[in-house]
Amino acid sequence: MTLVARTLGLLTLLVITSCSAQIVQNFGGEIYGTTYSIKIAENKSYSFLNTDIIDELNRIDYVFSTYKPTSEISLINKDPKRTWSNEFRDLFNLSDEISNLSEGAFSPNDENGFDFSAIGKGYAIDRIAELLEKNGVNNYFIEIGGEIRAKGSKFSDKWIFGIERPTNSKKSPYLAFNVPSEGVSIATSGEYREPNHIWGEGPRDLISVTVATNDAASADAWATALYVLGKEKGMSVAEKNNLEVFFITNNGDSIQSTNWSMISL
Repeated sequence: MTLVARTLGLLTLLVITSCSAQIVQNFGGEIYGTTYSIKIAENKSYSFLNTDIIDELNRIDYVFSTYKPTSEISLINKDPKRTWSNEFRDLFNLSDEISNLSEGAFSPNDENGFDFSAIGKGYAIDRIAELLEKNGVNNYFIEIGGEIRAKGSKFSDKWIFGIERPTNSKKSPYLAFNVPSEGVSIATSGEYREPNHIWGEGPRDLISVTVATNDAASADAWATALYVLGKEKGMSVAEKNNLEVFFITNNGDSIQSTNWSMISL
């Protein structure tokens, strides 16, 4: 995770929208080497949250960014005896739990020490969702680098998300789904746009893996783990852990777990 957030205009997302009489409030910018977008559908102005959102995204960067020499994770990697903050310990514990459940396919460590890059975006999304809900927002759509968490509705319409068509050409949806009003977190992992950026040996017989969970951090980590495990082992682990997953295989076919509940449009 790196870079400092800066305000941008409206961002184009892989989010399918429809017209509505009410105005959706948009917050967006750059963070962690990618972009973020937050949409709020409430009949009250939440413009005052823009600074808080940017501050929280940057605060998280200074905890988990391995690119910042003064971040907590960088300091811990330099001095393993350094005391951990509760936040660092909580994310390590979640990472370690998913590592064990995925039979080591997901790891919070590499040869240089701790690295939470495969769970950090999801964690940041969860913290922003917490910030919004503390301020009374019940209808929102948060996206950072393609990972999302959404809740409620876009006024009279449902929020809609799309699983990206896994190609190197122009972005387009492979399938689109309604977001359940009670909320969901979605993360997708694959190497079709960034070859060889995911660690771990595996069959590489999947183009992309999409996971739906309650929290974005878990979705983020599980998507990576299942991609590394591959089609057969990944689906076996997903079923064993009652996960909602949607695989796109190398030949373009899709496979979904028993628990996958999203209904395509």
